[in-house]
Amino acid sequence: MLTSGQSGKTGRRSSMERIIFETAVQYEPSRESQHSDPCCDLSEGGLYIRTNYPFDTDETLTLSFSIPQQEQDVSISCQARVAWTNFETNRRKTVYPSGVGVQFLDLSCEDLTELSKFIGAYDENKKMNIVCAWCGSNLGLRNGPFGKTSHGICRQCREQLN
Repeated sequence: MLTSGQSGKTGRRSSMERIIFETAVQYEPSRESQHSDPCCDLSEGGLYIRTNYPFDTDETLTLSFSIPQQEQDVSISCQARVAWTNFETNRRKTVYPSGVGVQFLDLSCEDLTELSKFIGAYDENKKMNIVCAWCGSNLGLRNGPFGKTSHGICRQCREQLN
């Protein structure tokens, strides 16, 4: 999610392909409790978290999220760096909601391979099934790898979380 430079151990530039993808991202800022917010897009180098948490650029966090794969969802966990912020006081991309772009720092080779497969299979003209990660109810179809299932949070479960 950087505008320049390289991302972590992958040695790849941020100009890599981004896909529109929403999933819950669990993250833990330095010495804080765990938070969960949705991401809006994803690449091999990072993702964008829709959040109002007051991150600073270059802050490091631990994060995890899941991506759907053929047999079962794959959990991705790594350290990440806040590459840029997009809050009301410093709006860099007006089309994005408030949040932060994060750069993966230490993706394992296995996680990078799974992420690459997922992004490579993405076709915005095909639909994937979305179910609530909490209660399992069907949330409909969204763009994504055809025939795959991803997770969101239904309105009822979101209200219970708040």
